[in-house]
Amino acid sequence: MLGRIGALAAVVAALSASAWTSPARSDVAPASVFSGAGVFVDNPDDFPGPYELAEELQADHFSWIALHVDDVQTIDWTQQLWISVMRAHGISVGVWGAEGNDPVVSAAIADYAIRMVGADFYIADAEGGYENAKGIKGYWRSGTFVKAFRALEPAIPAALVTLGAAIPPYVLPIDYASWRNAGFSLLPEAYFNQSKWYRPDLTVQHAQRAGWPVSLVHPVIGVFHDYPASRYVPLLQTDGAEGFSVFLADQATPADLAALAPLATAAYAVASG
Repeated sequence: MLGRIGALAAVVAALSASAWTSPARSDVAPASVFSGAGVFVDNPDDFPGPYELAEELQADHFSWIALHVDDVQTIDWTQQLWISVMRAHGISVGVWGAEGNDPVVSAAIADYAIRMVGADFYIADAEGGYENAKGIKGYWRSGTFVKAFRALEPAIPAALVTLGAAIPPYVLPIDYASWRNAGFSLLPEAYFNQSKWYRPDLTVQHAQRAGWPVSLVHPVIGVFHDYPASRYVPLLQTDGAEGFSVFLADQATPADLAALAPLATAAYAVASG
């Protein structure tokens, strides 16, 4: 069962971090966690429970799961059972959130979510509001968010998930350098089912144009709209990156995860090595 609280309570809790007691973080999340294969989960209520998914992820050598608990300055939370079951299957448990237009509040809520879950890592979903485009002047938000976030969470592995790519030779007007300099990896949205410019190798090339070393770039493939993961396999094999993830596990089938298993096995060896 999911619950929700608003921004004010989350900020108060984050600012009172010294008094906060959270579940212990796992020791299974390496610094290179994003070099493995992972999945995003939107709503645990989309599943009958955590056991079947945990067994499938373990069998197919996926090594991390990100739970959606931070959604534009509100908090969703899920049962502790999900966290314990995933970790019992050797899977690192992190949280991901859609960042709002107040980056300081968003950073405080992210910190609250991390502490609430005892998360092994955090993924910030920062998209249109963090661009300078179409009348939006959001370039400044990236630097403000990461400064506030790292003041609260100086060491946790973290990544930015954002729009996949601009048409070559252009680069999306996002302050990538602030994220990179704060120790974030990049998870570009390689939603080839949505745009031909979001092909995995094109998102990696775009990331490199934006200044990212390929070792920190790990594409996110989209299986929504009933798009089979098997179609991504040859694209991921030639994208030049290490590691990948699936958006969303809620819409992925066992056949999708099985099709990706050989790639996940190779990624697991990199992440755990």
